Amino acid sequence: MDEEKTPSNEDLQQENGELKESYLRLQAEFANYKRRNETLSQDSFKKGVQSVFTKLVDVLDDFDLALTNKNASAQDFKKGMELIFAKLFSSAEEFGLKKINSVGEQFDPKFHEALLTEFSEKPENQILEELQSGYMLNDVVLRHTKVKVAKNKGEKNE
Repeated sequence: MDEEKTPSNEDLQQENGELKESYLRLQAEFANYKRRNETLSQDSFKKGVQSVFTKLVDVLDDFDLALTNKNASAQDFKKGMELIFAKLFSSAEEFGLKKINSVGEQFDPKFHEALLTEFSEKPENQILEELQSGYMLNDVVLRHTKVKVAKNKGEKNE
């Protein structure tokens, strides 16, 4: 018969030492991994913010020019503001910003917030008026569109 040899105290101490060393090495590697990931995450965030502000600096320059131009008529000033708004919105769209459609659409609580209802010949829950624009960034609603919604004549007004 083969008898299994019981490990000696020295063998157990040596194995315990090796396991401790391995554990400490893994712990140090994990700490380094966490630190690297945190640094990469911070760098990515900084680059993202930098790219947004690189676009916004041009818009700020346009506002500065418009506001310091003392020779512009009210009509020219308004047209300039409209152009700056269009440029700002276009820049925001490059980063995934979208305006939520509303007027004429069916009310959807995922995208719209009903502030008012009004009796109408339009279909029930059709949006009659946009009171404040809503926006999405990629597929996330940043702000719901505040709307006035059609109500059938048979119901009480809120």
